[in-house]
Amino acid sequence: MGLTGAEEINVLRQKKDILNGAPTLDIVRPCRLGDGIVQLSSEEEQDLKQRFEQLKKELSFFIPASGSGSRMFQFLYDYLNQTTETNQAQTEQFIRRISTFAFYKCFPADVKEKVENFTWNIEDLIAYVLGESGLNYGLFPKGLIPFHSLGPFILNPFQEQLIQGSQLVQGSIDFHFTIQLAFEEHFQSAIQSLSDMTGDAYPVSYSEQDPSTNSYAFYADGTLAIGQDEQPIRRPAGHGTLLSNLAQIKSDYVLVKNIDNLQHFSQSEASTSQWKILVGLVDQLKEAFSKLEAQPSLIEFEKLNERFHLLPANELKSEADLLHFIRRPLRVCGMVRNEGQPGGGPFFVQKNGETRKQIVEKAQLANTDKVNALLMQSTHFNPVMMVLDFKDFQGEAYDLSKFKEEDAYFIVEKSHMGKSIRFIEQPGLWNGGMANWNTLFVEIPNEVFTPVKTVLDLLQTAHQSL
Repeated sequence: MGLTGAEEINVLRQKKDILNGAPTLDIVRPCRLGDGIVQLSSEEEQDLKQRFEQLKKELSFFIPASGSGSRMFQFLYDYLNQTTETNQAQTEQFIRRISTFAFYKCFPADVKEKVENFTWNIEDLIAYVLGESGLNYGLFPKGLIPFHSLGPFILNPFQEQLIQGSQLVQGSIDFHFTIQLAFEEHFQSAIQSLSDMTGDAYPVSYSEQDPSTNSYAFYADGTLAIGQDEQPIRRPAGHGTLLSNLAQIKSDYVLVKNIDNLQHFSQSEASTSQWKILVGLVDQLKEAFSKLEAQPSLIEFEKLNERFHLLPANELKSEADLLHFIRRPLRVCGMVRNEGQPGGGPFFVQKNGETRKQIVEKAQLANTDKVNALLMQSTHFNPVMMVLDFKDFQGEAYDLSKFKEEDAYFIVEKSHMGKSIRFIEQPGLWNGGMANWNTLFVEIPNEVFTPVKTVLDLLQTAHQSL
C-alpha cells in the first residue's frame, strides 16, 4: 500500500474524526423576516437595480457543475430494480409525457416512430435514454442533459447558464464551472455549439475538484477500507473542497448558483432582476464597510446593523471589535419561503459565546425535541443564489481557508462491495466553508428557485415556453 508520512497523518486524522462522530451545531433560533432576514421594499429594489446599472465592477458566475445526471432518473433505475407503486407511477408519467421533454428532439426518426406507435417496451425505452447504446444520460453530468428548447435549439444547463447570465450586463461577464474533466470535450463542444448558434463568444473557465482532497474510507470498526487494487478506497469529499477553486477567481464580485436552478429563457427575467438586486446589496454594504474601516464608529455600525441584521444588537463593544468584524469576506444570500424543500436554511448559531448567522443543513443538527421545534419554526430556505465579495479594502483577496469551520464536517455512509464504508465530507461550501463570513440574508421570490432534481421537474410550468 505504501502511504507517505503526510498521507498516514491524514488517515489518522480522518479516522479520529469518524470515530468521534460528526459535530452538531448549537442553533439559537431560525432567521426570520425582521430577525436575521431583510425584506426589501419595491423602492429599495429599484434603487439597488439602479446602483447595479452604474456599477464599475468585474463580475463572475461560479457554478459547481460536476453532479451526475443519473440522479435525475433514479426512479427509472428503481423501477427496473424493484417496481413499487411510487416508481411505477413516476415511470408511467415519464413515458406518457416523453415527447414533452427537450431531449426528445434528440431521438432519431426511427426511435420516435417506435415510441409513438408503442412498439417499444418500457425497458428498452429506458435503456435507450440511459444506456451507452442510446443517449447515455445515465453516465453524463446533469449539466450536459438538455433541459429546454428555444425555437429550433435544444439547450443543456451549461449553455443556458451562459445565455441567461449574459443577460445581466451589457458587456461581458465571466463564467467558471467546476466539472468532471472526463467530460471536458463534451463541455467544450456544448460551448462551441452555443457560440455557433448565437454568434457570441463566452468568457468561460473551468476546474475540477482537486483529487488530492478525496477522503479515505473506513469500515465500521475504524479500519482503513482497501480496494481490489490493494490501495485505500477514497471518495470525493463534498463541495466544501471547492473553496480553493472559488479562491482562484479574480473578479470583484462572484455570483454563485447551482447548475440545475434554471427557468425556461422566456421566464428568466425575474432571476436576472434578482441578481441585480443582490449585487447592488453587496456593493452597498461594501461601501458602508469601507467608510467604517476608514472611520470606525459603533454608532454608525448600529444604524447599519438595524437595517441589515448582521449581528445581534450591541454585540460589538469597541472600535477594535468593529474592525475585526468588518475585515472578513462578505456574502449576500437570497432566501426563499420554505415550501418543504430538503436542504439548508438560515439560523442563528452560537459558538464560543458568539452568535452568528449561518446556513445550516439538517445533518448538522442533533435530533432533539428542542432542535426539532426550532426547525418547525423555520420559514425560509437556501436556494443557493448568493453574491460574494472576498477582497479586503485594499483589493487583496482574503485567505478563505481562515474563515471556515474545520470541525463542521459531515460523515457519509455508503456501501462498497457489500460492506458499509464511512468517509468525511469537508464543511459544505456555503455551510461550514463560509461559517465566519459576514452574512446578509434577504428574501427573494420563490419563482427564481426552480431546480431540476428529477427529470419530471422539467414538466413544471417554469420549464415551459410562455
